Amino acid sequence: MNLFNTFLHYIYNFFVVIAVLIMCYGFFLTIYKIIFKRKEVSPSDSIRNGFDKSVLFGLQILIVADIIETIIAPDLLSVARVFGVVIIRTIMSFSLNWEIENHH
Repeated sequence: MNLFNTFLHYIYNFFVVIAVLIMCYGFFLTIYKIIFKRKEVSPSDSIRNGFDKSVLFGLQILIVADIIETIIAPDLLSVARVFGVVIIRTIMSFSLNWEIENHH
């Protein structure tokens, strides 16, 4: 593996870790709001405003990581797998975004 591929591998892992941290942060913030701020915000609004948005942002970052992974290993099977994953995550992102916008 050359230096550029090694660098891209670290960048890929960085984006995956950031995406997971964003989703975990959104989850724990939502749990905190549900437990400690019940009177200010309803649980469904807290989930919709906090967790949905963090999952949506995390999915977008994971799409970037998948594209970088395709650059690292550009064989046909890898490209097809990443294409499928990107399509599924994009559909999930659009549906979450639609849900966030239409329920406010």
